[in-house]
Amino acid sequence: MNASRELTQIGEVAGRFGVSPRTIKYYEELGLIEPEERSPGGFRLYAEQDVQRLERILRLKDMGFSLAAIREFLAVRDAAQEATRETVLHETMEHLEARERELAARVGKIRADLKSAESLRKELKKDIALCKKRVEVLAKDQPR
Repeated sequence: MNASRELTQIGEVAGRFGVSPRTIKYYEELGLIEPEERSPGGFRLYAEQDVQRLERILRLKDMGFSLAAIREFLAVRDAAQEATRETVLHETMEHLEARERELAARVGKIRADLKSAESLRKELKKDIALCKKRVEVLAKDQPR
């Protein structure tokens, strides 16, 4: 183990993000993430960059992206980091810009859905208030 870098066991990483270790192992099986190394006891150990990658995977998953789409996102990003030719970087940049536009559209839809939900919530609060007033009126009108 490299003493200059802090490595975190799979259980701690899983707990940090509220997922099971099995989820992380599944992502490893799919090639989305790979532990930095293993402890002498065989525990998966993750460097901070691995943890950040997992966080990105989970955020994309929460946004509704499929694991295949997430794999593509990560592959394009990895290609950009390792690219040595300008043409590869331009192609990668175009691909990332398309994904950014897709994500911007999703954000716009979520904002519209949130605005609609807030409006509906206000209407429901009014309905609840109306029901409470009716209960009060009915309670006063009933003989004791």
